[in-house]
This record gives sequence, C-alpha cells and structure tokens, in this order.
Amino acid sequence: MKIFVQVGNGKFESLIKEIDRLLETKQITAQVTCQIGHGEYIPKHCEWFTFESPLTKYQNEADLVISHGGPGSVFEILRKEKKLIAIPNRNRTDPRHQVEFLEALSKETESLIYCDEFKNILEAIEKAKEKLFVKYERPICTMGEKIKEFLK
Repeated sequence: MKIFVQVGNGKFESLIKEIDRLLETKQITAQVTCQIGHGEYIPKHCEWFTFESPLTKYQNEADLVISHGGPGSVFEILRKEKKLIAIPNRNRTDPRHQVEFLEALSKETESLIYCDEFKNILEAIEKAKEKLFVKYERPICTMGEKIKEFLK
C-alpha cells in the first residue's frame, strides 16, 4: 500500500510527526510520502518534500491520500476518486474552518473518512482498508437560478 500525506501551503507539524512516529514503531508498514509544506519537522522514516506543483503524480500513485482539510485539496482528491482521509489542521488562523467544512462534508457523503484529530490517524487508516468509498457526486447548484429569480 502507498500512502501520500499532503498538508498544502501551510504546515501541519502534529500530523507529520504522528505519521513519522507510527512508521518508526512499525504501526504503519505502508510506503509513505509526505508533502510537508512550510513545516520545520523533517520526517525520518519516509520520503518527503516541501512543495511540488502539481501534486497529481503523488495523488495518482497513492492507494490512500491523507490530506489537511482545505476545501481545494479535498475536492481535488475526491474528483480523482481516491481513498481519502481528511483531517482538520487546527493550527491555522481560524481553527474551526476546516473542522466545520469536514464535519458537514462527511455527513453529506461516504466518499471520505473524516478524522477529527491527528492522534486518531492510525484508526482512520485501519478503517480505510475496509471501507467501501463511494464516488463523490457534486450537489446540484441552483444558486444562479435563485439569483435570477430574486432579481426579477
């Protein structure tokens, strides 16, 4: 199994450190590559890089993607129909932003696993091995019609 961990443009030290710890203790035995962004912690037990654009190569090669909860990243992976564990980065400017987004999305679809805390990542990985992920279907947007109707 290949796992790709992506943190986006920021840093997500707690997630990267936990992944590295789980690799060190052999609780994760998969091949792991981490995109660490601006993070200062350098993983010792997996391949890593700071930035590369696009991340498509790593996402496509992965059997499982673990991503921060940024909507752009989450929707990009869902469009690729990859197994996804999404975890909120609470160390951002607004610590509730990714939490609220992921909580709402996880109630709407079975296309991802929402992992609420980095300390629960091993449990989420184990769940991903057995879970039947469904294809994400974008909801129909009727905003344009509603605006036109309102303006009449």
